[in-house]
Amino acid sequence: MAEYQHLGAHRDTFLAAPADDTFVRGCGIIAGTIATIGVICVGVGAWQGGIALLVMAAVPVLLALRRGLINRRDRAARIDVFDQGVTVYRSGQRVSGFRWDSMEVRQETIPFHDTTAVTYLLTLTGPGANAAIGEEDFARAREWARAIQSAVTATQLPTAVAAIDNGDTVTFGDVGLSLDALTFRGESFPWEDIQLIDARSGHIRVKLAGTWRSLAPVSTIPNFYIFNELAERLRLTPVT
Repeated sequence: MAEYQHLGAHRDTFLAAPADDTFVRGCGIIAGTIATIGVICVGVGAWQGGIALLVMAAVPVLLALRRGLINRRDRAARIDVFDQGVTVYRSGQRVSGFRWDSMEVRQETIPFHDTTAVTYLLTLTGPGANAAIGEEDFARAREWARAIQSAVTATQLPTAVAAIDNGDTVTFGDVGLSLDALTFRGESFPWEDIQLIDARSGHIRVKLAGTWRSLAPVSTIPNFYIFNELAERLRLTPVT
């Protein structure tokens, strides 16, 4: 996939997150307890109850074995970062490949000054491909999230800036940015009227005449960091 999409040199690999075996250990404890009681019952002559308990002990054992198979399957997953893009692989699925210059990234929550707890869950979309990657699936989530977001922003920001400079409107889901205003579902907010823009509430918000107005959820904004950079530039240097 990397060669097919011309992703360039390989830079890093992020493997599956270590499996949480708490469930497996719990099943083992339950099975051991039930089996011990069953053996005691057999030892004192309560054959029927003892055998029934031993059969019951097999249930958590089977559940633990099933969970173990799932954990081993999931450990085959990996994210590979290249100069020009990224690939995502999960066992039993085709490799999904994305180029920095054509992909969209949607992030569930956005960190602000490292003070907000962030759940790293990204949805990647591109021509003929899509993938959801989260911190429960892949280790070093902060690193791969930053690597992907930084590469997409650095690659696509210049094109977006040029489009706006040419008088075009660049859209991010339901939100549009142009030289004159920020637009949202038919409404237009001139830059000179916007005091602040942020996304601390989980939504894009604009402050107008001292009042906050919520717009689209952050998770629906493709390439949020490009949107944020453009919006701040336009807000601080409106066309006169």
